[in-house]
Parts: sequence; structure tokens; C-alpha cells
Amino acid sequence: LQSKLAELLVCCFRPPATASSQEAVVKEEPREPAAQTIAKGTLLDKHAITPDQIKVDMAPQLNRRPRLLITNDDGINAPGLRRLVEEITKADFADVWVCAPSGERSAQSHAITLGRYMSCAPSELAGTMEAYAVDGTPADSVMLALHSPLLAGGSAEFDLVVSGINRGDNCGLHVIYSGTVGAAREAACKGLPSIALSLDNHMARKADDYTLSAQLSVTVIKATLGLLPGQPAIPGPNGGDATTAAQVLRGAVLNVNFPIGQGQMMQGFHLTHQSLGCVFPAFKEVQEASGPHLAEIDEHTPNSRVFRNYAGLVQEDDTEGGDGWAVRHGWVSVTPLGLRQDLPGRIGPGLDKRVEDIVAAASSVVRAAAHDTGLSVGGLAKLEPVKAGGHAAVAAAAAGAAMAKL
Repeated sequence: LQSKLAELLVCCFRPPATASSQEAVVKEEPREPAAQTIAKGTLLDKHAITPDQIKVDMAPQLNRRPRLLITNDDGINAPGLRRLVEEITKADFADVWVCAPSGERSAQSHAITLGRYMSCAPSELAGTMEAYAVDGTPADSVMLALHSPLLAGGSAEFDLVVSGINRGDNCGLHVIYSGTVGAAREAACKGLPSIALSLDNHMARKADDYTLSAQLSVTVIKATLGLLPGQPAIPGPNGGDATTAAQVLRGAVLNVNFPIGQGQMMQGFHLTHQSLGCVFPAFKEVQEASGPHLAEIDEHTPNSRVFRNYAGLVQEDDTEGGDGWAVRHGWVSVTPLGLRQDLPGRIGPGLDKRVEDIVAAASSVVRAAAHDTGLSVGGLAKLEPVKAGGHAAVAAAAAGAAMAKL
């Protein structure tokens, strides 16, 4: 039981670069605060946090409309982002700002731009407070939104950052390369809760292809913010006051993947761990005449050999309870991801209470979203339809059931 529990917690919370079923989990030691000082009341002070604050600082319940920051890696004109904003606007529960790359920036991971200027152009996007297209990476877009006067003159304090909806899944080791996840992770690095949304359909090029996943995304977002009808609050860390999943998930990412077979084939919501599936490259040397696409190579290195990266062999990981397994079996996969990339389980004692809080918050989102949509829930005590007539017990109990099952 304990080994299974450790595996669940590690896969759910340890960052993607080191996820392994053999890892153990220990208490995360707080780090020393940064040597720099930040003046109170400044723009940077607004988002200045310490590791301890990420763990336990619970903001009071909102007495205003939630403020969402939307971004992606497919570009501001991508149909997934556009349909997501449309559905959020239709639901009319939050104020929305958009700051996203000006064009396709897939597989940019967490790259940021240094050494050159970045332009930010306003974009027409119905239902938003403001929308800007950034000549940079997905992580650049989030950085600018949080730490510049670009949006709302720098005065917007976002309650949740949402990245997507991506064209194609971000399961398994894809989270390492993903610009969608990288943008969400950048928000988590700044102590905000974030959600990465992806649709397991690389052929989804029209807004209508994203309608159902966008509607389910709205449910996930509202569940994270504690806005679904009848949704109970969840316990704060260390026995703190009741709060929302968003507050507990500060400094973490919910990686949500929607299955390609939607509609009647949709099973429900499944709390999952990150799997180890990935696609290997198959580089092919380009043998063709020079052209504009080779201009930089032709100009600077005329004797270069030119290669293109194509998809090659697929490393499958169909372990039950993993994100890839869930999506292939018709589940909406919900995987909590953390920021640490070390292996403290090898050298330290005990389980990290922070991990338990993250899993509990993710469990509450899964249960609330499933209840609201009338779909089934998986990855907790057992696969079961969520009955009408009220939510299940609070998130801590749900997480405990999930741990007991494993």
C-alpha cells in the first residue's frame, strides 16, 4: 500500500522531467528567501512570494468576479483559445484577459526571450477586457501579463491562469516540451494556480472541434474556483480555514487532457498521474533546392546539411491510472504537476504534506466537475457515476479514498 501511495503522489506532483514509478516522496524543505528586496506596493511586490507563502498563504474568498488570464502556444488566433474564450464569456462568471503568442509557438516548453525587444499588439477578441498578441514564447506571454504594465496598466491581479486549449494532447513526457504546459508552469512559478488544457486531436483545426472540450473546460475552471452550484469548500493546508482548490493549487499546475472521442464516448473525469509515453524523433535530411525557408542557412552557412524533425517511434505507457491511459479510454485526464525537479525521496524521510494538499485539491476539482456534468469519476475510491443530490465529501476525504485504493 505504501509503495503504491508513494507512486501516486510522485507521479501526480513531481515535475515531468523526473517522474518515475520508483521515486519516493519527502517533505519539501523551505528555501531561503531571495537576497533581493522588493519595495512594498510596487508592481513586483504584487506577485512577490516566498516558498512558504506558496504552501500555506490562503487568500480570502473573493468578493468580486474572478479574473482569468488566458494564454496558449498555438497562437492568439488559434481556434482552441478562441472557442474557450467564447464559452467562458457565454458562462459570464469571470473577467477575461488574453495574452498569447502572435503565432504558432508549439514545443517551446518554458523558453523565454532575452536580448531583444518584444512587440505586443492589441487583438480583437470578443468578451475580453483586453487581448494582446506577443512576439515571443508562451512563457514570455505570461511573464508580460504578470510583470509589466501591458494589461490593465499592471493593476490586474489574476485569480487563475489558463493555457489552451491546445491542438494535440500533452500527456506523458510531452509535458516537458509543451509550450501550453510551459505557460501554465510560468504562472505557477509566480505562485498562481494554473490549468493547462489540451485536446487529443491533432486534426482539430476548426473552432467547432473544440466546443465540447471548451464547455468542459469551463466546468473545470469553475470547479477550481469553487463556483459550481452546491460545491463545498475544501480544508486549507494544515487544518486551515475552508477555501477553494485554486488557493491550494497556488504554485502548481492542473494538466487537463480531453480525449479525441467526445460526446457519447466520454467516460468522465479521472484523477491521473503523469505517464512516461513519448514520441521519438525521426530526423530526415532535406534534399531540395534553396528557397526562402532556407534563407538564413544559405546566407550564413552555405555548406550546411539541412534536417527536419519528423515523428518517429512511439514509446507507449498504458499503465492504468496514467494520463495517456485515461485519455485513450475516453476519460478527461486531470494530473496535478509540481515545480520541483530534484529527487528528495532518496535522501529524506516522510511524505510531503504539500503533496497531500495538492492531490486533495485536484480530487475536489475532479469530483465537482463530474458532478456538475453528470459524468463518471475515476482515480478516487473507485470508478463510479456521481449521483444527483449533492457532492461527495470534501476533497481531503476524496484524496484519502484515492490513496486507500492504491
